[in-house]
Amino acid sequence: MHIKHTVHTDVLVVGSGLSGIRVTKELAEKGHEVMMVTKTHLASGSSFFPLKASLGTQVTRDIADRKVFYKDIERMSRGMHDRKLAETYIDEIPEAVSEYGDVGVKANKLEDERKACFAEHPRDIYLLQDWNETRKNVEQIFEKFDSIELMTKTVVVTLIVNNGRVSGAVLIDHNNDFVHVSCSAVILCTGGFGNIYKHNLNPNDVDGSGHILALDAGAELVNMEFIQFIPGITTPKYKTLFGEHTLEYCKDIVDDSGASIIDSWLPAGISRSELMSIRSTHGPFTHTLKSRYFDISMMQKIIEEKKEDGFKLIFDENLYKTGDQFYSVYLDWLKQQGIDMVEDDIKIAPFAHASNGGVSIDVNGCTGVGGLYAIGELSCNVEGANRLGGNSTGACMVFGKRAGLHCNEYLKSSSVSSSILEAESALLSFCHIDELHEFSEEGLRSNQVIKEIQEIMWYHANVVRSEEGLKTALLKVNDLSSNFTAASILESKNKKSAVKAMNFLRLSEILLNTMLRRRESRGAHYRMDYPCESKEYRYKTKVKFSETSTVTYRFTE
Repeated sequence: MHIKHTVHTDVLVVGSGLSGIRVTKELAEKGHEVMMVTKTHLASGSSFFPLKASLGTQVTRDIADRKVFYKDIERMSRGMHDRKLAETYIDEIPEAVSEYGDVGVKANKLEDERKACFAEHPRDIYLLQDWNETRKNVEQIFEKFDSIELMTKTVVVTLIVNNGRVSGAVLIDHNNDFVHVSCSAVILCTGGFGNIYKHNLNPNDVDGSGHILALDAGAELVNMEFIQFIPGITTPKYKTLFGEHTLEYCKDIVDDSGASIIDSWLPAGISRSELMSIRSTHGPFTHTLKSRYFDISMMQKIIEEKKEDGFKLIFDENLYKTGDQFYSVYLDWLKQQGIDMVEDDIKIAPFAHASNGGVSIDVNGCTGVGGLYAIGELSCNVEGANRLGGNSTGACMVFGKRAGLHCNEYLKSSSVSSSILEAESALLSFCHIDELHEFSEEGLRSNQVIKEIQEIMWYHANVVRSEEGLKTALLKVNDLSSNFTAASILESKNKKSAVKAMNFLRLSEILLNTMLRRRESRGAHYRMDYPCESKEYRYKTKVKFSETSTVTYRFTE
């Protein structure tokens, strides 16, 4: 027996970002015992990544704006969104934003309406700031509930499913020991998978583990190829979020020799200043707009020269003379980080940031597996090929509340549990072990696998993709898989690292295959060998385990 300890709870919440905090409080208020597990500490994940000034939430203006808002989403999703989820968000975000304070988040409304990233129409924007204060507020809120148990520095290895319903999970706790959790429901709030890329704007715990947990449990993954890449600052402070709106005051982007890297990529009839102006309206890269060449030029040069230190921005000094609150919040925050956009040498490069695709859910966060929910960036909810700015934080609140309410009703009619023997069986299955085995020191170490996957994904599955590059990447991933022993999860001193390596191998294969199958360019997905959007591929990519325990990929409306 590898598992010697069992704990019981009503609900297991995996992840402690904004969506996890929202749903945990909702369930605790309903009188349920909730165990929250997090790889790091309370209030973590992309919601609380420190090297950014703020997060924003855009809010539906009034009843008349609902149709307009939906059109904004529909236009930029390029047909990849879920209509019911989008409409639910639009209807409920005005109430949800008023509840930020209930979960310890301070949201300040901007003085004037403005257009969020990719949106054509201005709306109220609420800015979320000061992650340290929020964390303290959340800690105080949770301390009021005896029914909330928090396990930090803990990783979920696999879920236990009986007759189509989740009944528990296997964890690795802070002591590196396996723990069996018996519960009636599991809510996954693990975020995206930015950490699978070498350069990303996420903390290390945003590693796609929830996607593998959901897939193994019987859920479906949708639109995994639509990953957002945004410019991040490499110098003077690496991995700092870049405010794209400042490009309105940017004269050029140059290489180490001082030569412009975008002039040769400019479309006919578009000047450098016009391209910069378009690019200043959105953070993530998108094929949908002509500003795409700003990002493509950077990544193509990086691939060709294998230099990753970024490219220098030349700013107009008038950047610091604007009285716009949206600018001042960001620029003042940069000053606190010791960065001046005009006086310092500011270099940027494409960084992995957020995933638009994820676990397929309904309007209540249900995955189709009894008692299993997915919310936040982990889920494929409001958006499609592009994501409107300000919708991701709002979705955590809207669907976090909905999942909590639905789970409360589910628990009234369903009470399931799992045994330690079932937990042991699930663990061995995850490690691909069906009988007694002997641990071998041969093969790749987990940290080596993680680093090589990050390198492969960054060079072959970034902004610029091609059939040749993706097939090369798949061969490299398959070679790593054949030289990594999953059984090491049971025996190694760093079991958590071994689990991460196993998840990275499986997730990278999924991502590369979905990118390879979409032979077109659409939104966040750009294929250099198929540079146009095609009606033939206007369907969603879906990933699921088949009855033969192999992963299947298909397109479906």
